Amino acid sequence: MKILENLNVSKSPGPDELRPKILYETRMKITTPLKLIFEASLKLKELPHYWVNANISAVYKKSKKSELCNYRPISLTSILCKIMEQFIWDYIIQHFLHNNLFSKNQYGFLKGRSTTLQLLHIMEEWTAALENGGQINTIYADFEKAFDKVPHHLLLKELQSYNVKIRSVD
Repeated sequence: MKILENLNVSKSPGPDELRPKILYETRMKITTPLKLIFEASLKLKELPHYWVNANISAVYKKSKKSELCNYRPISLTSILCKIMEQFIWDYIIQHFLHNNLFSKNQYGFLKGRSTTLQLLHIMEEWTAALENGGQINTIYADFEKAFDKVPHHLLLKELQSYNVKIRSVD
């Protein structure tokens, strides 16, 4: 119910053409059926057909509009699949928080630990090092689209090593 109440009703629908506004307006009646669908999907290890499809559109980024490299693809996927993903995300985050599995250096997607806070923290460390006559050596790595390149079976095995309950990694 909480996720349905916070839906952005102006978002576009995915391939199933189910609009967020309809989900929002019917939230009082559809919560239980959605719960049953999500549970069945997890138990059967299958997603409904429309949940695995996406409508892909090109969105302009910068510079010359005539050059293809200045566009990025976006995928419009099923709102219901995104809702189920949110449940899974919440479960994993809570598991990691409850078991203190995040490094103190983890920033970017944790509440209260933004990348801006990370920048302030590192600037404070570097300033202290320089004031004490120290030296700073850095290596920068660009992990753009890193998740798209991670072998999912290895990711699932890694989650299992942290005692996140995964039924199968085959």
